[in-house]
Amino acid sequence: MIRVNLLGGGTGVAPAKSWVPAEQRSALVGLGMLLVTGLVVGGWWYYLSYQRATTEAGILKAEARIEELKDAMKLLDTARSQKAELEERLMLIDRLRTAKHAPVKMLDLLNGTLPDGLWLMEIKQNNAAVTIEGRAMSQTSVSDYAKSLQDSGFFKMPVEVVMTLMETVEETNVFRFLLKAVPVSTVPATPATAPATRSGV
Repeated sequence: MIRVNLLGGGTGVAPAKSWVPAEQRSALVGLGMLLVTGLVVGGWWYYLSYQRATTEAGILKAEARIEELKDAMKLLDTARSQKAELEERLMLIDRLRTAKHAPVKMLDLLNGTLPDGLWLMEIKQNNAAVTIEGRAMSQTSVSDYAKSLQDSGFFKMPVEVVMTLMETVEETNVFRFLLKAVPVSTVPATPATAPATRSGV
């Protein structure tokens, strides 16, 4: 009798069992890619947020520094203006001191260089110029006096003889003269008339 095994196939290795059904694999791959993309986007967003926070903090520090510098510039401007004011005051004091002593020196010079036979009548200062009026026994005395003033260095060159005129004083012929001189150091002009010191004739 012949037996036929209708079940067939005999014994063999059973096929491996899959954890994920084949029809769901594509969906899982898409989900994985979505998760990776979300992580990358989240990391980039966190980096940008950190950079923004750092930049804003730097801006705040820079603005605070600018305000400090503004205050420092105000203090510097104030100090500069005060320095300029003090320098101007010092210059004014020097000018006033010069103005105070210059006329005294000038009078000492005018009286100290008087030659014999010459005397002064009036000394005037108008702006920067000084006019000297007097009488002399000779024109040579007038020329010598003008030269002495010029050589003193106190006046600018030349000391000008503006006028000489002969006149009679107590039955004596004398020369009336007028000199014009400009001091080297310009003194603030205050028109003044100084009494003249007579020199013996």
